Amino acid sequence: MIKQLKNERGSQAIEFVAVLPLFSLMIIIVWQFALASTAKVTAEAAAMDGARMAIVSDDRGDVEKAVSKVAHQYEHTVSLSDEGDDYVTVQVTIQVPLLDQDALFDTTGLSLPVSAEVSLRKEQPH
Repeated sequence: MIKQLKNERGSQAIEFVAVLPLFSLMIIIVWQFALASTAKVTAEAAAMDGARMAIVSDDRGDVEKAVSKVAHQYEHTVSLSDEGDDYVTVQVTIQVPLLDQDALFDTTGLSLPVSAEVSLRKEQPH
């Protein structure tokens, strides 16, 4: 009986099985932060391009096209506000899918909104 208690055969396999889910969860969390960070950079670039278009064009469709060129791989919304005659503000909200639904699981509907807002001064006619 004492000999069996001192036998450590298989203990490494049990430790591996115990640690594997925690390690997998850590990898998934790091991956999700990487996806959200990439989406934040994309939202900022899309808002900047949309604001640049808005200062030279009064057509909302042109602004949405400029945003879509940058953020085409994400589901996104564009909010355009005209602050008087001087400034224009473009806000872009991107929906980042949680757990990258195409690669891992079918998690339809689970997403993290990431947004960016840019205000620029309109060009004054000469």
